[in-house]
Amino acid sequence: YRMLGKLAVTQRNHALLNENACEKLRVPITVDDYMKSRMIADPIRLLDCVMRADGAAGLIMMSRKRARGKGIIPIGYAERTNFQGGENLVDVTKSGHEICGKKALGTAGLGIKDIASFHPYDDFIIGIMLQFEAFGFCKPGEGVPFIRDHDFSYNGDLPLNTGGGQISAGQAACSSHNLVAAVRQLQGEAGKRQVKDTKNALVT
Repeated sequence: YRMLGKLAVTQRNHALLNENACEKLRVPITVDDYMKSRMIADPIRLLDCVMRADGAAGLIMMSRKRARGKGIIPIGYAERTNFQGGENLVDVTKSGHEICGKKALGTAGLGIKDIASFHPYDDFIIGIMLQFEAFGFCKPGEGVPFIRDHDFSYNGDLPLNTGGGQISAGQAACSSHNLVAAVRQLQGEAGKRQVKDTKNALVT
C-alpha cells in the first residue's frame, strides 16, 4: 500500500508545481494521508481515484514542413483495443499495454531503459504500477520493489506524470493532459517541474 502511496504523493507534488492543475487538487498530501484515506475496493483507496474536475487540454498538429522544426515529432506509436480485457478475460492485471508497448518502442528504436520520462494513463494509481510491469520497466509481479527503488519526481531517475497526472491535476482533459505535460517537457516549458533529460517521453 505504501508504495502506491509513494506514487500518489509524487504526482500530487507535481500538481502543486503546475499552475494549470485543478485548484481543489493542489493540496499537499503525505503517504500517511494516503494510508488514512477511505478504502474503496481493496487495494484502491480514495486517493487512488481520479476526482471530478472541469477543464480542457489541446494540441495543435501539423506537418513537419509547416512546423518548421519547432514542433515535437512522434517517433513511435501503437494502439490496442482492450475491450472486455482484450484476449484475456480472466486476469484483470493484463492489458493491451504489453503488446502496444513493444510495438511503439520498436518503431521508435528505443529500449525501455532509454525512456527519459513516463506519462501513463492514471485513472487509478495501481494502473501506473501495472503499466510499469506491462511495458517492461520491471518484471510482472515486481512493481512494488520497482516503485520502492526509484525516484519518480521530476528530477528523479524516472520522472512520472510531471503535470500531476489525472489523479492530481484533473481528469477533465482525459489522457490528453498527460500528453500535453510530456510535450511541455520536451519543449523545455515545464517551469519548476522541468526534467533535465528531454530526449524523449513515453505517453499512454
